[in-house]
Amino acid sequence: MSDDVLRIVHLYPEELGVSGDRGNVTTLAVRARRAGIDSSVLEYRIGDDVPTVADVVVVGHGPLSGVRAVAADARRLAPALESFAASGVPVVAVGGGLELLSRGVEGVDGESVEGVGFFDAVVRRGAPRRTNYLQVTTDYQGDEITLFGFEDHAAHLELGTDVVPFGSVVHGGGNGDGREGVRRGVSFGTQLKGPVLPLNPSLTDRVLRVALSRRMISYSAGEEHAKLDEYAAASQKVIADNLERSFKAM
Repeated sequence: MSDDVLRIVHLYPEELGVSGDRGNVTTLAVRARRAGIDSSVLEYRIGDDVPTVADVVVVGHGPLSGVRAVAADARRLAPALESFAASGVPVVAVGGGLELLSRGVEGVDGESVEGVGFFDAVVRRGAPRRTNYLQVTTDYQGDEITLFGFEDHAAHLELGTDVVPFGSVVHGGGNGDGREGVRRGVSFGTQLKGPVLPLNPSLTDRVLRVALSRRMISYSAGEEHAKLDEYAAASQKVIADNLERSFKAM
């Protein structure tokens, strides 16, 4: 293995990995490898030693029961996540992972789950369930790009004062107010599932560039990525062609 290694930390792969979220980790590793960069993946589970080294942290989606199951342990990670953020390490959180890293989840029955507080946002359950394709625009780490994915949740995300959303909703529910997700520096949380990174290679490449540039490692996509991009474009077209028909609110 070369000295140029992408170090990925994957948090709670069992409890928060129900929407193909290992695909996000795999995509980061595969696209890095096709650019000549090796990778290592540390899977963090409840009770493990708190990770101190990372180039990118990924936490996937899971139900509220999964968020609740890991919440107490996850709060141990708060200092490490703060340290990562301070040093420019991107933290990518999807669905339940976003809820876990928020300030907390407020349930309809008065029951709440205390979050890690990495993102200054509160999740309020009890919104009409959104089960549909989701189209979002974002200027994360560059010019505006369009992203596609799938959302399945029954919550509104309320951002703190002056907190920036990850993007804007073109089609779907998102946070419930036209915005989607939350951003903190180079880190972001989103309801885009699919999984989001293999479906949106332009976003993956931006995450990789910011993750590796802090260690002066250059990353760029090339001909080796063309087939992956082709598959993603075909999947995006299916979503784009079915945005209206697929929408459902319950």
